[in-house]
Amino acid sequence: MRRLVVLLSILITTLASASKPESIHTLILKGRLEEARDSLSRQASAATRDGNTLYYQSLLETDAGQAVRLMEAALSSGLRSQYREEISYRLAQYYLLRKDYRKLSELLAEYHSLWERGRYQAEMMRLSILTDELDKAYESALRQCDRYLVNNSEGDPQQWGLIDKARILDANGKPIGANETVRQLSRSRKGVGVSSSLYLLGMQAITKNRADDAIFYYNVLREACPSAVGLDQMLTGLGHMTARSRSDHQAEKLTGTYYCVKVGVFSDPGNARKQANLFKGYGHNVDIETKKISGRNYRVVYIGRFQDYDEADRFRLQLEAAHHEAFQVVAR
Repeated sequence: MRRLVVLLSILITTLASASKPESIHTLILKGRLEEARDSLSRQASAATRDGNTLYYQSLLETDAGQAVRLMEAALSSGLRSQYREEISYRLAQYYLLRKDYRKLSELLAEYHSLWERGRYQAEMMRLSILTDELDKAYESALRQCDRYLVNNSEGDPQQWGLIDKARILDANGKPIGANETVRQLSRSRKGVGVSSSLYLLGMQAITKNRADDAIFYYNVLREACPSAVGLDQMLTGLGHMTARSRSDHQAEKLTGTYYCVKVGVFSDPGNARKQANLFKGYGHNVDIETKKISGRNYRVVYIGRFQDYDEADRFRLQLEAAHHEAFQVVAR
């Protein structure tokens, strides 16, 4: 009998645990929005709309303005600390998009005082840096960047901090420091900031009409991030670069024995071989040469061996039209 009572007790406990409904917040985070709405409608009445319920409603609201009003109302009601922090982060993003920098500054100051080690500390600190940048308070922004990097010294958070610092250094009239910061970032093997750094270096080279550097960074970015948003803009910039002068071509003749078209720069040997195979059908020699650039080994793919620069340049135009990419004539 005693064993039967124990078994029944365990069964009842198990059934009660299994039937316990998931919280509305959990349902929303899992994307089960209709279930969340049904659960909210069953428990939410005029008398039970506490801060937590208002927050759930804001997350399910499709109108941004109404969602913000619900969040702001939730802050004035009884609310879990976890949700209060989440609301602060969401409102900060909204105020930034609305360019309401006064409210954003007030919210950031409050967040830093309430959650010194909060879950969104890194994100909110970057917003503080951005607020100073928008106010052109560059020295203050740089000090915040340095504090951010002390607290975020590795991984993606560090790379975002380096991008912020490079951008602010450049805006503050310190292009050398900005360039060095971006170059430091571009030498990373992986991370969210690598593609941004390659794009920035490539666009800088385009602005300065440095074709060799521009095409190098374009090729490296294309290999590392073939879907990068900035590739099309870089390609357009390369197309509008001023053609090199005839004297430049003559100077190359002094150092090169023939001309060829450089069709790719790759850190991965496999990608270099794939590119070489792609161009073998044109009836010209295709070569892969290893070069050390910024301390890293890259494989450069060349096609053709022309004695005349103009002949090589005509072949380059043919390849660009066929592949919709930017290539470069070089002397070897």
